[in-house]
Amino acid sequence: MLLDFLLLLILILISYQDIRFQQFNSIWLALPLFLGALFYHTPIFIILTGYIICLTINVFTQEHYIGNGDLDVLATILFYVNFYEFWLICCLACGIQIVFHYINDQKTLPFVPAITFSFSIIVIYSFLF
Repeated sequence: MLLDFLLLLILILISYQDIRFQQFNSIWLALPLFLGALFYHTPIFIILTGYIICLTINVFTQEHYIGNGDLDVLATILFYVNFYEFWLICCLACGIQIVFHYINDQKTLPFVPAITFSFSIIVIYSFLF
């Protein structure tokens, strides 16, 4: 649980950078990625395979739909949650983005804050129940 809160604090910092500058420094994910790999919930082979496939697709689409940094955050989160919680995080984050897309008229919106908010809901829910 302590590792989840550490990741959440780092995600809040990254979310601020993503909102402010439309990019963030992925070096902040090094410690959570290392700790997540030590105490992982999901097999590393599955995470790395999915991550490489997503990065390859992302390169061919020229990061048109999602940024590589967003994929880094999602891969790091996958070490801390199971697949069900991961899909809940993805669905909640996409729902948040759809709502903010209709509220805000910008063409591109930062996705990490929506991921962070969704992850915080899952962490708080697992802490309380």
